[in-house]
Amino acid sequence: MYDSERHRTIARLIECAGDKERCLELGFIVQDDNSILHLAPSGLGYLLDVVAADLRTLPAAYSAGYTQGLAQNSTET
Repeated sequence: MYDSERHRTIARLIECAGDKERCLELGFIVQDDNSILHLAPSGLGYLLDVVAADLRTLPAAYSAGYTQGLAQNSTET
C-alpha cells in the first residue's frame, strides 16, 4: 500500500532503484506499522538532485554534489 498523496513519487523511486526493498534499504522510503510507504527526505532529494539532473553515473553524481557543496559554502561566508 502507498501513501495516496505520494504514489507517483514513490513509484518513480522504486522504478529508479529497481525494487521496493532497495528503496527501503537506501532510506528513500519508509514503511510504517500499517505497511504504508512514505517518502523520505533522502528519496525526494535523490529525485530532485540526481534524477531530474539526469546524472547517470556515480562520478557525475559525486561531481554535482561536490560542486553544490562548494557553491553553498561560498554563499555562507
